[in-house]
Amino acid sequence: MKFNFKYLELKFVESAAEFDQCLQHDMQEIAFVGASNAGKSSAINAISNQKKLAKTSKTPGKTKLFNFFKAKFGYIVDFPGYGYSKVSKSQKKDWAKHLPQYFALRNNLVGALLFTDVRNPMRELDLTMYEMLASYGLPTSIVLTKTDKVSKEELEATIKKISDNYGACLSFSIKENSSIEILIKEINELLSS
Repeated sequence: MKFNFKYLELKFVESAAEFDQCLQHDMQEIAFVGASNAGKSSAINAISNQKKLAKTSKTPGKTKLFNFFKAKFGYIVDFPGYGYSKVSKSQKKDWAKHLPQYFALRNNLVGALLFTDVRNPMRELDLTMYEMLASYGLPTSIVLTKTDKVSKEELEATIKKISDNYGACLSFSIKENSSIEILIKEINELLSS
């Protein structure tokens, strides 16, 4: 089956360890948030059709910085993954300080995509993140990742459950071009709104 969609032309711009070091720009941006093994980096690589744009690993917790990727209409900001136990306490404390600052003070932040593994969706830390984003009035879409790893019936039941509780959600697999296309459309709509 042939797909007629255009991958996002993403370019890595820079990383920042702290909020005060974050890239200053006038374009709109969206946050990619989720647990350290939810597949955010793999999604960035899939939507750009670049295998090594964002660092991926079998070991969760590779993203420890705010990573800025330039798209045509704005920026995708890949946030540090949360929930990985081998991250130091001081690093977790830093994130607890910098993440709320980012959501409260970034005037050009127009939305967030919360990535969660379809096999264990919306775990406690995902719920905490979702509530934090809602408290700042930030439009948030949930992206169920790794959907190729569950049956069609299980996927449909999970989509219904998540949609009933949190509104519309997207299903995503790096192995399914149709889901890559849908995610690209969602990103373009957010950045051009």
